[in-house]
Amino acid sequence: FPRGVIPGGPAALSCEIANGDVLLSVDGVMVMGETPEEVARRIVGPEGQPITMAFRIKRRSEQGSSVVEKNVTLVRQQPFTMSDRLITGQVGLGVELAKVDGGLMEVRKLADGGSACLSGRLVEGDIITSVDGRDISQMPSAERPQQLLGTPYTRLTLSVVRATPQGRKHLVLDLVRTVPLQGEYLLKYAAYRNALAHAILPPVPPPQLHHSGGGQEVGGGAW
Repeated sequence: FPRGVIPGGPAALSCEIANGDVLLSVDGVMVMGETPEEVARRIVGPEGQPITMAFRIKRRSEQGSSVVEKNVTLVRQQPFTMSDRLITGQVGLGVELAKVDGGLMEVRKLADGGSACLSGRLVEGDIITSVDGRDISQMPSAERPQQLLGTPYTRLTLSVVRATPQGRKHLVLDLVRTVPLQGEYLLKYAAYRNALAHAILPPVPPPQLHHSGGGQEVGGGAW
């Protein structure tokens, strides 16, 4: 599994991949049981060429812990260098919160360059009811916003209530804490997203087992 998501790289810019996610396949080829070197050869390729990877992620909601599989499509490119000041310490999702009735939190504003905004997962007006399965209404007020903070490129699960034209919906959202992007970094992110939007994606075949390794998880490497 990815041991370290590189700031400024495609995995980080996707806002979809977190440290500890388990890589299952690359462009439809199962990699469980392969060595890190074998997996790296599948991932590395010409700059600008798209790649689709399947991951197994952990979800912690009020209903308990579960495992979810998801596909992420990236465009290969060299990571851009980010200031050490930005990539150390704790980060959140880039949201401005307000307390509402019942001890819950409402998303009042999304910060440009924050994970919530870039991923499109949260919208203004969402009511957060739990973080990683913990009911925030049962927490002291000062602790509620702190639940969103953590190490860069770690995953968290939010349960939210969202108002829609069809009524209120209860959603479980998977998000990744990412380093907030500003200024030139946000421009580079926009250029990457444009390249991804115009990439020609080859058809991905159904996952096929490349070779057996007893179900061993792939380890090592920062992608």
